[in-house]
Amino acid sequence: MRWRALLVAIALAAPATARAGEETEQPPDPAGTAPPPDGPPPIIELYTMGQGDLVFEKFGHAALCVTHTLGRRRTICYNYGTTNFDAIVPLFWGFLRGRSEFWVSTSSRRHMVRDYREADRTLWRQVLPLAPEQAHRLDALLRENAREENRYYRYHHYHDNCSSRVRDLIDEVTGGALSAASDAGTLPTYRELTRTGYAGTPELLLLSDLLLGREVDEHPSMWQGMFLPDVLRAEVERRLGATPSVVYERRGPPFPSDPGMGGRWLWIALALAFAVPAALARRVRRQRLALAAAFFPLAFIGLVMWFLAASSTLSELRWNEVLLVFVPFDAVLPFLRPARRARYAAIRAGELLLVGLLLAVGVLHQPLWLLLLMPLLPMLLVATPGRALSREAAPSVAATS
Repeated sequence: MRWRALLVAIALAAPATARAGEETEQPPDPAGTAPPPDGPPPIIELYTMGQGDLVFEKFGHAALCVTHTLGRRRTICYNYGTTNFDAIVPLFWGFLRGRSEFWVSTSSRRHMVRDYREADRTLWRQVLPLAPEQAHRLDALLRENAREENRYYRYHHYHDNCSSRVRDLIDEVTGGALSAASDAGTLPTYRELTRTGYAGTPELLLLSDLLLGREVDEHPSMWQGMFLPDVLRAEVERRLGATPSVVYERRGPPFPSDPGMGGRWLWIALALAFAVPAALARRVRRQRLALAAAFFPLAFIGLVMWFLAASSTLSELRWNEVLLVFVPFDAVLPFLRPARRARYAAIRAGELLLVGLLLAVGVLHQPLWLLLLMPLLPMLLVATPGRALSREAAPSVAATS
């Protein structure tokens, strides 16, 4: 169950932390609470939430809250990160097919703040300095989005999530204040941003090395980087002058922000682990059993990666340079005759060395160096026959003499 949750966390490598169950205690239907257009403008606040302890909470969250001042003061908060996180398999499969369904839900501000306080997540508040017509317009857009026929959307971890939806709405009513000069500033690559969010969680960091393809090694613009609530909060302050105030500060230990190696030493350990049975196959009689121990796990990784690439509609998964490293056809190697086995291993070793050369000259971009060692070491060992091969050939020589 934990590994399935980790797969979904990789799939949703961006802010998306509100479960379907958080739609309790909803206020009246927002579509039916529109204030008069000539009445006082509503107060609109941006709330951004820090990291949480769960794997789904590693990138924060964002929401907009609207306070109507006409009559009885009331506040409605709009949350674009709602889905059913309990349906792990359908959610992950929907992500692979580009069909993850999320929706906007509403709640009272008191209920929302209470939830994040109980989760011990830092909560920031920014009052948006909007002109009256801008505030009325944003209120109308939020109410329109919350209608049953409009509330659902296809989630994308980097390009269409709870934070980017809020960004787009603010940008629309402010005449492009957030999208202006969107390339100003330099952000780390999507992969580096993802690794920062998963710092301290080696399982997720290792899975990200395998699952995320070459597109995540691009640098997002500041506009694109606002898929992260932390970047959105900073840009709203810089461009709109909305100073954030802390509503609640996390009391637990701080989360790590430097992923470091992120468990990548495991790739070296696995490379050595796969090399050992390949080396033994040069000296033992049961070569196939030893070779199966080395190459079946590598072929299985290749099978999973190739299946994900073939099944997914997402370019971040389809264009994955890891497919050049792990190949499902390696499973046939233990069943080949010694001469063909050595020839196959030599071809694969040459292909892996070519991948390394392409990495060195910058044609390939993903962090493949340590992953390359896993199939390369056993392939090199098999490509250079040892004494066990000559023993296999001995009976056939005797039979013909």
